[in-house]
Amino acid sequence: MIRVTIRFGEPLRKAVGQRRVTLELPEQTTVTQLLEELAARYPGFEAAWRGEDLGRETPYIVFLQGRPVTAGHYAQTLLQDGDQVQIVLPVVGGAPDG
Repeated sequence: MIRVTIRFGEPLRKAVGQRRVTLELPEQTTVTQLLEELAARYPGFEAAWRGEDLGRETPYIVFLQGRPVTAGHYAQTLLQDGDQVQIVLPVVGGAPDG
């Protein structure tokens, strides 16, 4: 088993009910499997992850050890004992024109 700590940005934090959780997972767990486990454990996670309330499909970015993991690599990216995962919305916007 490995232990992985996951930090959630808003609004995922509300869906999970905590800002950070630590999970014990089987060896060889991928990012895809982590997301599936989060959906199984936290009923509001999947809808929030899909961006249903935001009007954007899967708007979140997953960071592993501070580096972004693209969606195309979730299934191949293995988690290690002690890994830190962050799931956040990207910061967008800027000063209004005018």
